[in-house]
Amino acid sequence: MTEHGSSLRVIRMKELVSKIGYARSTIHALIKEGRFPEPFKLVPNGRANGWLEETIDKWMQDRANETTRSVTHHRGDN
Repeated sequence: MTEHGSSLRVIRMKELVSKIGYARSTIHALIKEGRFPEPFKLVPNGRANGWLEETIDKWMQDRANETTRSVTHHRGDN
């Protein structure tokens, strides 16, 4: 359980693509560049990978905050 009382939820690549709107290849490139959270193995030594949904939600919120700061900063440059 998380601090909000909900259980942890794992999302797989198919849902991740839909959730964030990036192609699989873009997600893999961002992971390789260290700009996106790495997935974890759902079963030790298994093939299935996933992400905790709260990790992805935080990553998305961080991107939104960066965009907001960038827009606010640029408006102040005028």
